[in-house]
Amino acid sequence: MKSEEIMSHLFEEYKIGSVTLKNRVAMAPMGHVHAADGGVSEQQHAYILERAKGGFGLIYPSAHTVTDKYEKPEGSGNFLFNYSQAARLAHLVDEVHQYGAKFAIQLTPGYGRVNKGNPAQTIHVSASDNRAFFYPDVVCHTLTVDEIHELVACMGKSAALAKMAGVDIIEIHAYGGYLIDQFMSKVWNRRDDEYGGSLDNRMRFFNECTQAVRRAVGPDFPISVKYTPVHEIEGGRTFEDEGIEIARRLQDMDFAYMHVDYGCYERWNLAIPSAYEKQGAQLHVAERLRKEGITMPFLIQGKLNDPVEAERVIESGLTDMIALGKQSLADPYWPSKVKNGRVDDIDFCCACLECLNHSYPFIRRSSCAINPRTAAEREYKLEKTAHPRKLLVVGGGPGGMAAAKYAAQVGHSVELWEKSDRLGGNMNAAGGPDFKFDVRRFSMNLQKQLYNSGAVVRLSKEANADSIKEFAPDAVIVAAGAKPIKPRIPGIDNSKVIDALDLLSNRIPTGEKVYVLGGGEVGCEAAAYLDSVGKDVTIIEMQSEILSTANMADNARKGLEDLLGRTKVRILTSTKLTEIKDNLIVCENGTETQELAYDNLVLAVGFKSDHTLCDELKSAGIKVFPIGDYNSPRKIYYGIHEGFHVIRLLDDLMEI
Repeated sequence: MKSEEIMSHLFEEYKIGSVTLKNRVAMAPMGHVHAADGGVSEQQHAYILERAKGGFGLIYPSAHTVTDKYEKPEGSGNFLFNYSQAARLAHLVDEVHQYGAKFAIQLTPGYGRVNKGNPAQTIHVSASDNRAFFYPDVVCHTLTVDEIHELVACMGKSAALAKMAGVDIIEIHAYGGYLIDQFMSKVWNRRDDEYGGSLDNRMRFFNECTQAVRRAVGPDFPISVKYTPVHEIEGGRTFEDEGIEIARRLQDMDFAYMHVDYGCYERWNLAIPSAYEKQGAQLHVAERLRKEGITMPFLIQGKLNDPVEAERVIESGLTDMIALGKQSLADPYWPSKVKNGRVDDIDFCCACLECLNHSYPFIRRSSCAINPRTAAEREYKLEKTAHPRKLLVVGGGPGGMAAAKYAAQVGHSVELWEKSDRLGGNMNAAGGPDFKFDVRRFSMNLQKQLYNSGAVVRLSKEANADSIKEFAPDAVIVAAGAKPIKPRIPGIDNSKVIDALDLLSNRIPTGEKVYVLGGGEVGCEAAAYLDSVGKDVTIIEMQSEILSTANMADNARKGLEDLLGRTKVRILTSTKLTEIKDNLIVCENGTETQELAYDNLVLAVGFKSDHTLCDELKSAGIKVFPIGDYNSPRKIYYGIHEGFHVIRLLDDLMEI
């Protein structure tokens, strides 16, 4: 039986008014890449077109702001208010249509208090005098009635441009604490005029924007709305306090569907879930709306990249379409691979959120940790090599596996040596806990892809200068990773001391009372894991707060903090471990010294690279390319990207 038959609901046509989608899978809107004026750039054109090629039935670019009077493209998504922008949009829409996909855009009067633009170039506006989210010292300009009317007129003008450009669906951007939602929500709207006070008044701006769009596009053009029933912040919207009431009002309007959302910038890990949120992270919102009698079509999102789960939520009637955001970055061909039964070939998003972390500040190229071609589809191409070489990859972590896979795919003869008895490297620890399933699934599929690529994999194979010389490769890619730091503390060799990587990779059993030394990302994950198996856990951190030096996207940081907040883990900050005894550890906090009984101590104090092998190979005249943590301890992103670029540029690199 074909996957298309198994996923019969996911890949059936779906009609939205006069628009027919070829399937029920949408590429979610994300503020990724655009031209300097906010229009579609060549880079964005190629990036979006790749997702249309990959089989998505409905394509969203980032939200389109309808004026640059207050906000600028540097801190926003796309803009649409002139014919130049409309012309480039039309070109993109035409090419998306050629792949059988439809095109939707969100129109917004602005981001308001959550715009990332520098205050020197941006006028942060809002419904009231709110603080700018990214610049707390900046008080937003309260829009006047005349300014509101001007924004409403801009919504209509931009809607007309979008229709002229061939856009199939327009969505009102009324969610997540953006400008329209700032007017709708009591927590951000403290006005006492016709745009504040009662719910009717607070929805006036939304209603006027919607009416302006409708007048511009006519009665039969599909208009959808993106809406957040629950903000999950103090004073924000809840189901009981206006969340359901607004949903009922939206149902009574002529929207083609509701794009359901959850959270806001203060809880951005709920809106854009991290690895610490569960699969189907926003389904409960849709479930509650259905329970309350909301029957209009839904488009829902939030870690729905498991094909079986995606099919289930559509088959059950909970939703009519699903949207994939980060997954579309990781693998633009998710729909076609699922449809054709090639699930093992999917590069599953590992929910690391480096797509957010790496792209800020805005001068850096937006990308994806596991897909180096994201937003570089034109420039970064892997083509069959004209010069096949014998390559050796040392190390079976993410960087090594990816490099070996890419090398085999372009026609090189490649072997990978891994000194342990399994592939995965530090991903085995990163994906060890059940709450890090996204990383584990990515690693599992990468291993399958490596074996299927034709690369030779040798486990329990130690690499040294002599064995590599005997193998006689044309070049060596060293992806041997980094080693955990072992601090110089009296008693550190005690048998009760466990390294966090061993704990998470192998689920080593521990006693009941466990201390974790180090409150960084690994230490916090180790503590959360130990709590999940019923241990009494305390984190010891020298800094004044945990995660203080962790290089994480804000969403991931909030997600991990939320996860720890749901545990019983205790945290000792500004505390130094000074000695390890048989049954006690000695800690100092300022002038206070305390001895604490323990069963096990878990070390999570960082990593260091050892460049010995690379130095020996260079001395022997062997061409060597170090990648990933072997260069310096970092993230999956760097290992995969550096391996990709070594293979992509190998002919040139061999001559340097």
